[in-house]
Amino acid sequence: MGLLEWIGDLVGVSAPSTMELIFMSCAFFGTLFFLVMMLLMLVGDILGGVVDTALDTDFSMDTDLSFELFSLQGISAAIMMFGYVGMFTVTSTESEFLAVFTGGLSSVASMYAVKVMMKSIVNLQTDGTMQIEEAIGAEGQVYVRIKSNGSGEVQVPIQGSLRTMTARSKKHSDQLETGTLIRVVDTIGSILIVEELIDEEE
Repeated sequence: MGLLEWIGDLVGVSAPSTMELIFMSCAFFGTLFFLVMMLLMLVGDILGGVVDTALDTDFSMDTDLSFELFSLQGISAAIMMFGYVGMFTVTSTESEFLAVFTGGLSSVASMYAVKVMMKSIVNLQTDGTMQIEEAIGAEGQVYVRIKSNGSGEVQVPIQGSLRTMTARSKKHSDQLETGTLIRVVDTIGSILIVEELIDEEE
């Protein structure tokens, strides 16, 4: 109970009721969890590359995984807003029913806002003006290991900016480790077909 009492003192509530304790708990823990999920999304690409190299596994927290985490992000945002709006309403009107009602509406609105935000992030990352065919001939390196008969990720310059793209090896039996220098030789949809860049000094 010490933590909730500390939160109550922080928001200026000396003797919170049961409903106020619920709102404060939702606001505090919802905010904490929401920030953790957003941090995971922001550092996902870095974490994916580190885990792939260190544990010899394919792991990537890119945009696709962000959508898998959307439910967690949406729920945490809903709990957070339910707590904040409910607490504000119950202290302003002293009506628990109105506080629960407005908190519920705000939680639904926040889930929709998170969905719109995630959609906007994806649209920024997958800009429709990018011509993937421009990548053919570009040289870069493997970012997430490309397994034999599987796919991975590479970083290549496309239209003046460095992009991380899904890629497969031209020779399906080849496995390209993280850091291997590659050249893009073809594309299939949004997937790059790459081959290892061989030193041609001889």
